[in-house]
Amino acid sequence: MLRTIAPIFGVLAVVYPLRAQTQVQEQRIRVNVDLVSVNVRVTDKQNRDVSGLSPEDFDLMEDGRKQKVAFFDTEKEPITLSILVDSSSSMNVEDKLGAAQRMLEELIMRSRLEDEVSLMEFTDHIVSFKPITREHRLLALAAGTTLESGGTALYDAVASAFCHLGSARNLRQAIVVFTDGADQHSRIKLEQLIRLVHRSRPQLFIIGFYRGPEYAVYKESDKTVTLVTGREIDNPLVVFDRLARESGAEAFFPTTKERLEQAVNEISNILRAQYTLAYYPQGSQKSIRRIQVKVHRGGIKVRAREAVGSLQGEEEGIQFAPDTCQVSPRAHPFPYESRLMQSGVALSYREDFADARTGWPNREGSRYTPKGYELSFAPPKEKDGRLLIVANPVGIGALAAYGPWWEDFRASVSVDAGWAKVHAPVRTFSLKSQSVLNDSSAGIIFRLRDSGYYAFLLSTSTQAYKAGEMSFKLVKKTFFSISEEVIIPWTRLAARQIQKGIASGIKLTVECKGDEITLFVDDSQVGQVRDNTLDSGNIGFVSLGTGRVWFRDLLVEGTQ
Repeated sequence: MLRTIAPIFGVLAVVYPLRAQTQVQEQRIRVNVDLVSVNVRVTDKQNRDVSGLSPEDFDLMEDGRKQKVAFFDTEKEPITLSILVDSSSSMNVEDKLGAAQRMLEELIMRSRLEDEVSLMEFTDHIVSFKPITREHRLLALAAGTTLESGGTALYDAVASAFCHLGSARNLRQAIVVFTDGADQHSRIKLEQLIRLVHRSRPQLFIIGFYRGPEYAVYKESDKTVTLVTGREIDNPLVVFDRLARESGAEAFFPTTKERLEQAVNEISNILRAQYTLAYYPQGSQKSIRRIQVKVHRGGIKVRAREAVGSLQGEEEGIQFAPDTCQVSPRAHPFPYESRLMQSGVALSYREDFADARTGWPNREGSRYTPKGYELSFAPPKEKDGRLLIVANPVGIGALAAYGPWWEDFRASVSVDAGWAKVHAPVRTFSLKSQSVLNDSSAGIIFRLRDSGYYAFLLSTSTQAYKAGEMSFKLVKKTFFSISEEVIIPWTRLAARQIQKGIASGIKLTVECKGDEITLFVDDSQVGQVRDNTLDSGNIGFVSLGTGRVWFRDLLVEGTQ
């Protein structure tokens, strides 16, 4: 079975999911925009909700033109509420999922019997979507959510929720998202989702529940955040705030369970204190129209959506599978999927790195080249008699990963270190066994996920190669730990086990079946162990202490 990983910030490259789809038809989301509804929150200087207003107290403007209010109501109007819960494995940290369940139970308990409520679990795909009936509202939630090994495809999940709400009967609609991730796995782009927000009725409330260090990193970053491998992702603090604001809602970023409870209470209060205004647009030809709501009172603050959209340009819209509302893989493919071949349950992924459009990170340090996929890093520089070292969570080196998520598989790649001269010995601060750059290595990483990875490493020291003393080792690395765990220590390879040598690279092969890991060098078996710490994950490359190394002819075969 294929899944995708939930990369930790600053550690991994991005991995995208492959999901088999049996449907041959997709649908575009259809939203009735003849009647445009706007939910409005009115507060005083103390941020207390202002009640008792009438339609005459409001002016509703579209592109500067006053609109006739065709519908007006207060909190008495029923709501269609869709709750989205991130159930990826990272939610297991500090019992985030348990805290989310308890808070969302409170949110659902506050809903009224006439409200429509649904619950969606998501990781890199939609795990489940279930309407919660009036009779079984609490029982449905009490069944709980389950943690899955997967990443966060938040944009796709939100789009699917909009698709489901396209058939909602209530004028007032809201989506509440609970996540601890940043979107790294969606098929659609942020701007596509923004256009869908403009065309749709629901308000989008997002709770980003991050640990203090994670929040600090995002807070200090700009619109994007760069991972160690060079991949740039959208900064979730910026994105969540924008999505919420564009829909007339709010985003919350609690770092403690107490603040999480406050956020859920605030959302519940907002939903119960809003006014709903609706109007029929006067035939504007613009695809995006700006909204402004004014209240004829002083000392108050008005919060409402800032724009609405039409279905013009719908050919650029998002396509969904009709029976599941999942984003269509056929209409929104990942770049690497052009390299996949499937026969029944068997799947193969072949990458020759001849076309940079197939999706691996492509920038300085990890890039496509005529010699293959290259990992490199800047050598230490001397300043004031001292060496300046740039280290990262994998050590002094580089890491890249891309493609499907694998459980049982056989993967091979050709490693070519040049075999260039390594830099002068200097200390690293990541791996105890990599205490100097003379202990340089490169190889294939596998079962890479949010908690760590295995690495099958080949020594890349020129001196060792010339002396016929090349070695390999198998290690397990946990992110943010100081050292690696050695499973198979450095083991010298016999000359007959290195057949191809410098000319064409040395072939490394890993075979995983359950907890059994078998290693090959140039098709000769060199080791076999059992370790059940990581049972699935992504495949990629790593270079530690080696100035420049190339990887060619990646082939992964497994079952879905």
